[in-house]
Amino acid sequence: MIREDKMSTEQSIWRETFEAAEDLSDYQYHFVVLNTSGKVRLLDAEDEVAIGILQNAPESGEAAEVMILGKSKCVANAALAIGTFVKPEYVGAADAGKADDAGTWWDAARGMVVESAGAEDDLCSVWLFTPFARTKGGMVKQMTVTDEIGTETLTTAEVLGGFIDGTPTGAATYTLPTGTLMGGALNQVGIGNAIEFTVKNSSAGAHVITIAAGTDGTTKGTMTIAQNNTKRFLLIMTSATEYDLYSLGTVEH
Repeated sequence: MIREDKMSTEQSIWRETFEAAEDLSDYQYHFVVLNTSGKVRLLDAEDEVAIGILQNAPESGEAAEVMILGKSKCVANAALAIGTFVKPEYVGAADAGKADDAGTWWDAARGMVVESAGAEDDLCSVWLFTPFARTKGGMVKQMTVTDEIGTETLTTAEVLGGFIDGTPTGAATYTLPTGTLMGGALNQVGIGNAIEFTVKNSSAGAHVITIAAGTDGTTKGTMTIAQNNTKRFLLIMTSATEYDLYSLGTVEH
C-alpha cells in the first residue's frame, strides 16, 4: 500500500496520454515504459528505459496519464534521501517501476529525488530528466583506487571502482567475483552490459600479477601483468550470471 507520510509535491512540464497495454490500476506513481505499439506497460526487464511516471491508475485499454518531464510523485522501493539518482526497479512482472537508487550507474537514472521517502512504499518526489544515451559514452563515472598486495579475491565494489594498484611481494593472483555477483552489482541485468577497469603492477620486484575469472567467468587474452606495467580489462555480461573478461592491452611505465 502506498504511504504518503508527508506532502509530496508535483510540478508538471510535459505530460502525455497513452493507452494502457495492461492493467495498471495498482501502479499509480510507478515508472512505465512505452511499447512498440505506442502503449505503456510495466517494465519487463531491469535494463528497459522508462518513458516516465504513471499519474493515474488505468485498467487495460484505458487512458494512462504519464509525466515525462517535471517533478512527480513516485513510489519508493526503500528509504531514499534527497539528491539520490533513481532508476526504475525491476523485481518481477508484478513488482516493477518503483524508484530505486541508481548508485553510480547514472546512465540508468531517470530522475533525482527532491523530496525524500522514509521507507518502501512511501511516496517521494522525483525530478524527471530525459534518459542518458547509454551507448554514446561521455558519462562521468565515480572511481576509487584499491590497493592490493598478495593473492586476493576482489569484491564487486573494487572492480566497479575502476582502478586496482597492486604491490605484490611475490607472484599474486587477483580473482574476480562470480558471474552472479557481477550481474547483481551492475544494477542493469542483461546481455551486453559491460564495464572496464585497470590493474597496475607497482611491485618493487619482478613479481607478476595474474587476473583470474571467478565462477561463471571466462578469460579472453593474456591475463598477466609484469612489474611496472598497467593493463586495461573489459568485462561483458553474456547472461545475467556469466561474463567474458577481455584483456585490452598493456602499457609499460
